[in-house]
Amino acid sequence: MKTQRKNRGITFAYSLVQGFFWMSFAAVMGFSSVYLLDCGLTSSQIGLVLAASGIMAFIIQPVVADYADQPSAFSLKWIVMIICALAFLASVLLFVAYRKSVILTGVFYGCCAVSLQLLMPFINSLGTEMLSQGARLNWGLARGIGSVAYAMLSYVMGILTARAGIIAVPVGIMAGYGFLITGVLIYPFDRKREGAGRVKERMPEAEKRKQGKMAAFLRKYPRFAAVLGGTVLLYISHVLLNNFLYQIIQAKGGGSLEVGFVMSLCAWVELPPMFLFSYMLKKAGSDVWYRLCGVFMAVKAVASLLAPSLPVYYLVQVLQLAGWGLIAIAPVYYVNRVIGKEDAIKGQAYLGMSYTVATVLASLAGGWLIDLAGVQVMLMVASLAGVAGAAVVIGFTERVKP
Repeated sequence: MKTQRKNRGITFAYSLVQGFFWMSFAAVMGFSSVYLLDCGLTSSQIGLVLAASGIMAFIIQPVVADYADQPSAFSLKWIVMIICALAFLASVLLFVAYRKSVILTGVFYGCCAVSLQLLMPFINSLGTEMLSQGARLNWGLARGIGSVAYAMLSYVMGILTARAGIIAVPVGIMAGYGFLITGVLIYPFDRKREGAGRVKERMPEAEKRKQGKMAAFLRKYPRFAAVLGGTVLLYISHVLLNNFLYQIIQAKGGGSLEVGFVMSLCAWVELPPMFLFSYMLKKAGSDVWYRLCGVFMAVKAVASLLAPSLPVYYLVQVLQLAGWGLIAIAPVYYVNRVIGKEDAIKGQAYLGMSYTVATVLASLAGGWLIDLAGVQVMLMVASLAGVAGAAVVIGFTERVKP
């Protein structure tokens, strides 16, 4: 009876975790250009800040993931709690540094972004680990709640930055990370991992050491390695559209208020596939939805390039339905099916790292392209990356039974 009550409440608890995480994501990444441009940084410098944060996350993620996969490691919940606490501290320092130092602003904003990118795969693993243990968790519903929270905070912050000033951004970041700490703290995570433990006990010591290396992991799952490459390209397309949204909106005649509206609109549009994904998996495997999201992400990038005005650009956001709405959830299920239990957390971490790699490349290229050649050239690059990524994902994704 106690287990049944826990299963009934776990989706609600995990929804809080996802909701507070995506609130933090909206505040940090969605308003990065709005805040940092106002603080005196150029688009190229903003790109450097976000790229540096991605590089740091890329270095740290596999180390933490390999540690978390060990039976003797701290609980994944407490690993996430430690990262959240460091992120909250960085947000407080960002608030204190407001208008005092451009350098410190860049450093502390970068720390907030590092924590965010580092957290993403481990937030996902908090849910997939429970699914692997047979818990009745509706992952898609919880992820959908995350988008609801993202939409609400984006809209509110768009209004606040336009009316109360840019100081609303660090305040929003502090609130997001503060609530996330609370959400993770009350999440009833069970660290029991019997399957992974039994596998590790049978592995020779040499093979154990290999499991911690990225090259060995990618050799073990070669088609997944190709899919990760395609996913990096899709994420590059998305990051260019997302991290430099303010510059795109400005080029089409809008401002910070419109940034909040577009972010909120995208988040609402992507809800249906997230809420219905458990049902969709009964109709087709996660591989089908993975391929489909690649197509729509490519189409959205091309449509953003061709949109002649702000009203048309609003209509383009409808493509978010089967673009980010699916890539935010289908790969998580896909990884859980094609990667062995002994590599479960590493699989999710490498998926998260694909976003991190994309953030580094897109941040550097996007800021530089905007300053050198303009927004339209940056959108052309986003379109090319999206089309190439879709082709790779379609070609290499393995078939998974519904």
